[in-house]
Amino acid sequence: MEAFFRTHRYLVEHVNAPVRRGLMDEIDWNARLIGIKGTRGVGKTTFLLQYAKENFDINDRQCLYINMNNFYFQGRGIADFAGEFYHHGGRVLLIDQVFKQSNWSSELRTCYDEYPGLKIIFTGSSVMRLKEENPELNGIVQSYNLRGFSFREFLNLKSGCDFQPYTLDDILQNHERIVKQILPKVSPNKYFQDYIHHGFYPFFQEQRNYSENLLKTMNMMTEVDILLIKQIELKYLSKIKKLFYQIAEAGPKALNISQLASDIETSRATVMNYIKYLADARLC
Repeated sequence: MEAFFRTHRYLVEHVNAPVRRGLMDEIDWNARLIGIKGTRGVGKTTFLLQYAKENFDINDRQCLYINMNNFYFQGRGIADFAGEFYHHGGRVLLIDQVFKQSNWSSELRTCYDEYPGLKIIFTGSSVMRLKEENPELNGIVQSYNLRGFSFREFLNLKSGCDFQPYTLDDILQNHERIVKQILPKVSPNKYFQDYIHHGFYPFFQEQRNYSENLLKTMNMMTEVDILLIKQIELKYLSKIKKLFYQIAEAGPKALNISQLASDIETSRATVMNYIKYLADARLC
């Protein structure tokens, strides 16, 4: 347990969150079980650590961040670990990549039933359907989607401003007033093309080739998220990737499902399922 607290302190201390995500103010933090879904690279880990930094002292042992990628959890279940944490005074457990443990949903249900004073906030892939595919969580989990940067968030990051979100009604009724508040500080048009090109994923801030990073992220979503969560055999990965390529090549026109099924040598029903998985992963 001490090793996890040391990791928690280090990560929270060094978290780099230059933009406060809008979702932080939309979540009902009173809920006992909160799921944060999103595609790889949109900042789910940073989001958890930012929550911890805003709400707890770095040495407060009531809050703990753990990652299911840790091999430790191959030999110990979430509920067992959460029980020890809870009985030693823990009250908020932040679980990253919860789906890496095969029986994660039943483990979370056990935590919810047995530790009423424990709040669990977990992250998962956008491919996951928390309530539809995990009936044991129905009625107890509050699910939210963390997306990539909005243009407003990107603009705040690049300009150093702190523009707040506007509702559609605000924009329709008060656009002249809003423009007068924004234009003296920054010209949004200067940043829009950059946003379209690379502004959605926060990793554009890293000193690495953006296109290669994006390609790596897309491959990880296909090879890990879709195959692992949907329990698809590895031998079908090439068909999914070929389908993905053909959809991208087709552009915005209507898809010919029969032709796609013929091209990747599978059934129409399988093609429809693959397209659904790609859409859930926000890849198409």
